Amino acid sequence: MSYLVLARRYRPQSFKEVIGQNHVIKTLTNALKHQKLSHALLFSGIKGTGKTTVARIIAKALNCQNLIDNYEPCNECSNCLEISKGIFVDVIEIDAASNRGIDQIRELIENLKFAPVKGKVKVYIIDEAHMLTREASNALLKSLEEPPSHVYFILATTEPNKLLPTILSRCQRYDFKRLEHPLIVKYLKEVCEKENYQIEEEALELIAKEAQGSLRDALSLLDQAMAYGSKTKEDIITAFGWHETILVEEIASILLEKNLKKALEFAQRVYEQGIDLIYLMEKLTEFFRELLVMKAFPKESKIGFHTLGIRDLVLENELEDILLIFQSLVRDLEILRKSSYPQLQFELALLRICEYGKFVPIKDLIEKLDQVTVNHFSFSISASTMQEHQEIKEKSWENFVKEIKKENLPLYGLVSSLPKPEIKADEIFLKISSSLNIIESPYYKLLKEKIESYFNKPFRVEIEEKKRLTLEEVKERPEVKAILKTLSAKIAYIQPLKE
Repeated sequence: MSYLVLARRYRPQSFKEVIGQNHVIKTLTNALKHQKLSHALLFSGIKGTGKTTVARIIAKALNCQNLIDNYEPCNECSNCLEISKGIFVDVIEIDAASNRGIDQIRELIENLKFAPVKGKVKVYIIDEAHMLTREASNALLKSLEEPPSHVYFILATTEPNKLLPTILSRCQRYDFKRLEHPLIVKYLKEVCEKENYQIEEEALELIAKEAQGSLRDALSLLDQAMAYGSKTKEDIITAFGWHETILVEEIASILLEKNLKKALEFAQRVYEQGIDLIYLMEKLTEFFRELLVMKAFPKESKIGFHTLGIRDLVLENELEDILLIFQSLVRDLEILRKSSYPQLQFELALLRICEYGKFVPIKDLIEKLDQVTVNHFSFSISASTMQEHQEIKEKSWENFVKEIKKENLPLYGLVSSLPKPEIKADEIFLKISSSLNIIESPYYKLLKEKIESYFNKPFRVEIEEKKRLTLEEVKERPEVKAILKTLSAKIAYIQPLKE
């Protein structure tokens, strides 16, 4: 007798046996109970979450001869048994990946008009529905919208975004979510108990993690582990060749240390060993996502480490540092997948992260900039206070402007637009650009008289063409030098502004 794999042996045969999709099951059973089930259903979600399984259970519920409570199929009548075996004539399963053309869909549509041969209704389960061609999808539209009363369509897909909007609009959609990690571990334990197979929980944890939310994948991996006779976590790592788990923690430690030399040596070693760099990068990215969660929510994290010292490194690094590494890995992973030179791209990704060690955290930069601003402001206040003190003993330009404001508002409008003149011992000197040529103003004569009368000194105006600072003059400005020194920065480029 041939061996039946665990994924098939433990495939749910009723709604109550389906795990991790309560939101879907509750809605479907209510719809069946009140006879409001749509004739066109769309099941979407990642592989191994129960889409096709639930579709078959619905087919049983619609055709079962002895339904029990909550519209559960009996799994004992001839219709249920034949559907379970995949030989029921009125339940037609179509793999759209291999039957994706318009001819196959036309044949399907032609057969819709015929009544069920044995069951109550016909159920068409179209797996990988996103693989249908545009022409085939368009041909199916009318049947999805107005199917015969004895026909139900159930479309299953891992990529609903690839389906035509017109298909989506005609289906009642159900999203199957990834199964939670603890739920998969619990289920694997139950299977091991039924199979009378002793295995450590840590080994099951590793299998569940590798399955990434797919229960079918988890059962397939458990099947392999049983075939290998694996009992411990170390057995699992050896049997499946999952040494990447150790490698991931090793390179993670190197990146947290920002050790450039070790990063290059590691990249060369894994390349020589022939390890799949894309797979390794995927695992590294997932690992840093877990580190990010651990850093943000330390009390809630249950992450376990196999490499000594890595936990201390995580604690030593700021959340911002881990976030930067995670962001960089996500970006570089996409680049690596498309690269013609994976080794070089992998090295570049590691080197870029190690260079982050030279970066200064944003909060430190802000503190330094604040300090520069405070020092500069304090100096300016001191200098201006001294200058004002000298000028108050004589007559200040500020006081002159205040008096003009009281006496003559039009003249004040002109005065307030001028830069502060230089008050010398023998004259009041004003240097302005050609764009402020006050000599041509009708108020210039009155302004000259007022200034000379107030200060008791002659007033002289010099007009010059405005000169744009050279790039070298900009670089020599004290505030520019102060910021460059504070931030250990370099000038990348200087953008001249319009006047």
